[in-house]
Amino acid sequence: MLKFFRRIRRTLLSENKFSNYFLYAIGEIILVVIGILIALQINNWNEHKKERKKEQAFLKEINLDFKSNKAQLDSIINYNKVSLHAGMRVLDAIEKFDLKNPKVNDSNVHFTDSIKKYYPLLWRNKSFNPKNGSVEALLNSSSFDLIKNDTLRRKLISWKDVLGDYLEEEKFAINFLFDEYHPWRRANFDPDLTDDPEYITAFFGKTHRNFINQRCGDLYNNLKTVEEEGVIAMIDTIIRLTQATNTD
Repeated sequence: MLKFFRRIRRTLLSENKFSNYFLYAIGEIILVVIGILIALQINNWNEHKKERKKEQAFLKEINLDFKSNKAQLDSIINYNKVSLHAGMRVLDAIEKFDLKNPKVNDSNVHFTDSIKKYYPLLWRNKSFNPKNGSVEALLNSSSFDLIKNDTLRRKLISWKDVLGDYLEEEKFAINFLFDEYHPWRRANFDPDLTDDPEYITAFFGKTHRNFINQRCGDLYNNLKTVEEEGVIAMIDTIIRLTQATNTD
């Protein structure tokens, strides 16, 4: 092709057709420019394709992480609901138990079985340990600019703060369990019901009832916080946005 253009150029010059040569030169320049523009466009298209491929890879990882987070959080929510229900049953059983006539009053008949069933459920603990590796890696690198969905970008940036508010409430409940309740329990009684007078005094005492109320309050606050802080809603939104982008 280049030899062909050179031959035409030599012919025009040899015949002194300068006007035709001038037009030819302009045309040649235009062709070169068009070729460069096409090459740049192809290069830009290839780069765009590479960026979209990298974006899809990030979105896939985020989607998997947040599906895992959702499953874990749903499990914790159900776990805490059962524990809160158990706490209310324990408080109800303690309130109805007649200490003056422990072996006579009909309301005391199922007390032991009820306490054995619900008491362990009240004091168990399950913490939320979300997968944040993909989000942290993305936020701490220049690759974050690859995410084109503005709503998704805002959600990913806000995720750490929203999660932190919930985990702070959860930590407060955990600290109460391990720093206050468990040391007191070990000092005052065995978890199994006995006829030991000191155990009975401690179990029905004001301190123990306050501990149970505190635990129920913490469980309730955890359930409310996860809803009010929008943790569930944010996880659902991030899952939806990454899925939608992956299918484009």
